[in-house]
Amino acid sequence: MGFGTVGSGVSGVVGPRPAGAPACRYPRLVSSRQIEWEARYAAADRLWSGAPNDWLSRAAYWEPGRSLDVGCGEGADVLWLAEHGWRATGVDFAPTAVERMLEEARRRGLAARVQGLVLDLSADPLPEGPFDLVTSFYVHGGPDPGGLNLPRLLARLAALVADGGRLLTAVHCTNPPWHRHHALTYRPEQLADAVLDAAPGTWEVETAAERWREAISPDGEAGGRSDAVVCLRRGVGRA
Repeated sequence: MGFGTVGSGVSGVVGPRPAGAPACRYPRLVSSRQIEWEARYAAADRLWSGAPNDWLSRAAYWEPGRSLDVGCGEGADVLWLAEHGWRATGVDFAPTAVERMLEEARRRGLAARVQGLVLDLSADPLPEGPFDLVTSFYVHGGPDPGGLNLPRLLARLAALVADGGRLLTAVHCTNPPWHRHHALTYRPEQLADAVLDAAPGTWEVETAAERWREAISPDGEAGGRSDAVVCLRRGVGRA
């Protein structure tokens, strides 16, 4: 599938497209969380700030190659990577989000470097690797039967990483008291171990840490939240 296009997973069906619109497959929405997120994107002009995740800044020091961002949303991280020389693929289960990413890629002159895929990774197969960088930011899974299991997903993503490549992920670790999911979610060592246990002796742990930051409630109450940040590098010749 060429760059600058949208594709779908195995559950997708080809839909009509207006003249001048990008080639696109409109998938059948298969889970309640997918339906919920597609509705959220469709109801707003833009859901996110458009700024890349802070944790991605370290990639500016790495040799550009082929990258995959899982749960890309409207594509801020994918676009940042493309601007820094990567051939960047973004995956999300919300068609509206992926289309916005590709529209912005065309606007910035990045269409040749950006690919978008509409996939529900609880049901669809992963894109074909290998990738020099695989990222997943704030993909936490959900309550749907058969839904996403994050440690299991990370082990699957790790299998796509090329020799010398990296897997970089961040998720909420501890949420502030007012958050609806205020209990701790994932520990960094839990996420790292999901990959290390699946392929012992293959990976170097560059980062596995809990990072705290300030948070403000909708009512103005100050608090804190933490993220679990993990960066693993596959050793050359260790696969």
